Amino acid sequence: MSDAVAGGTPLVDAWQAARERRMRPLQIPGHKNRFADGATVLGSDLLGSLIRDDIPMQGGADDNAYTGRFLERAETLWAASVHADHARFLVGGSSQGNIAALTAVGGPGVRVAVDRTSHRSALAGLVVSGSSPEWIFPTIHPEFGLPLGVGPAALPPASSSAVAVFVTSPTYVGTLADAAGLAERCHSAGRTLVVDQAWGAHLLFMPGRGALEQGADIVTTSVHKALLGYSQTAVVAVRGPRVDPGRLDRAVDLTATTSPSGTLMASIDATRAVMDQHGELELARVIDAVEGMRKRLRGVAGLVVIDERELGQPCDPLKLTLWLPRTGVDGVALAEILWQQGNGVEAADADSIVMTLSILDESQFCAGVADMLIGLIAQQRGTPRLPAPAAHWQVVPEVVVSPRDAYFAPRRRIP
Repeated sequence: MSDAVAGGTPLVDAWQAARERRMRPLQIPGHKNRFADGATVLGSDLLGSLIRDDIPMQGGADDNAYTGRFLERAETLWAASVHADHARFLVGGSSQGNIAALTAVGGPGVRVAVDRTSHRSALAGLVVSGSSPEWIFPTIHPEFGLPLGVGPAALPPASSSAVAVFVTSPTYVGTLADAAGLAERCHSAGRTLVVDQAWGAHLLFMPGRGALEQGADIVTTSVHKALLGYSQTAVVAVRGPRVDPGRLDRAVDLTATTSPSGTLMASIDATRAVMDQHGELELARVIDAVEGMRKRLRGVAGLVVIDERELGQPCDPLKLTLWLPRTGVDGVALAEILWQQGNGVEAADADSIVMTLSILDESQFCAGVADMLIGLIAQQRGTPRLPAPAAHWQVVPEVVVSPRDAYFAPRRRIP
C-alpha cells in the first residue's frame, strides 16, 4: 500500500513489521501474542480468532518511547488529507473526540451553546469540562417530526456569553446543517464552532462537503461508521487559529487510554490511504447506487424517502431514512424482520427506519435491498396512521445547575 499512496502508510507498515517479528515480549499484553502461532500452554485456543491480530501501539507497532513516531506521522497524513491543521487518532470513538473538544474549548463556568440533538457524549463533555450549556434547538419538520439541523438563526445572540457552539451534523437521520453559515455567524461573534460529524467522515473526502472545509474549528469524525476502520476508531481534527492544538492534545490525552491498540490505530491510517487512492471513485459509485435506491423506493405508495428532494435541504448521501406512517407499516417490526434475515438497520422507531451504506456496499447489493424493502413493505402494509414523533428534541430545559454539578450532586430515584 505504501508504494501506491503519496506519503505512505507509516503506521500500517509499522504494524505489519510488528506482526512479522514474532516477538516474545516481557511486557503487556498478557496474551503475549502467543495465540497468533497456536503455541500456548493452555489446552484451549478459544481466544485465538479474537486476539490473533491484537498488537499494541506501545511496545508493539512502536517502542515504549514512540521513537519511530509512526502514530504522529499517520496523524499528520490524515490532517493533510482532510485539510486540517492538526489531527489526533482516537480509540474511544467520536464520544472521546466530543468530550475532548468540549474540554478544549470550555472550562468550569464557561458557557457553551449546545445542540439539543447532541449525542450523550456532549453531556459527558459538559460534565468533564464543567462548562454550562446554553441550549440551542434544531428546526423540526412539521409533519415528519425529524430534526433538520441547527440553522444560523438559532445561534445565541451577540449578547450571549457563550464562547463556543457545539452542533451535530449529519444528524442521526441524515440531515445536514449549514456548517458554512454557522461558522460565519460564530466567527463574527468571536466564537469557536465545534461540529460532531461522527456520521459523516466520508464528507471529509468529498471536496467542499466536510465541516472543516466549511469553516468549523474542531470536527470529530468516526472512522468506523461510514468509512472502513475498526469499531471504536475516530479522529478529532482542528483547523484555523481559534483553537490551540496543544489544548486539544491535552484534552485528548486526558480522555485516552495509555495502552492504545496499534491494530485499531493502524486501521485509521489504512482507511486514510484507501480513501486517498480510491475514495473519490468509490464514493461516487455508492452515492449513485444509494440514489438509485431512493428513486426505486419513491415509487412505493405512501412511503416517504427522507432526502434533499423531499426536505429541500442537504442530506447525507450515504444515509437512507424512510418515513412509514402513510404506509401503515411499523418501523420497529420491519427492522426486526430485516435483523432476522441478516440485514440489521441502523435505527428504527414506529415511524421510520434508518440505514447506513458505505463504499463497501456494491451497487447490485443496494439495488437488491431496495427491491427487498419494496416487497416487505407490501407484505406489512396496513391502514395509514398519524405519526408518533419523538418529543425530546423540542423540550426546553431550565438550566438550574451545570451538568457537572448535577452529576456529582446527591440524588434519589423517584418511583
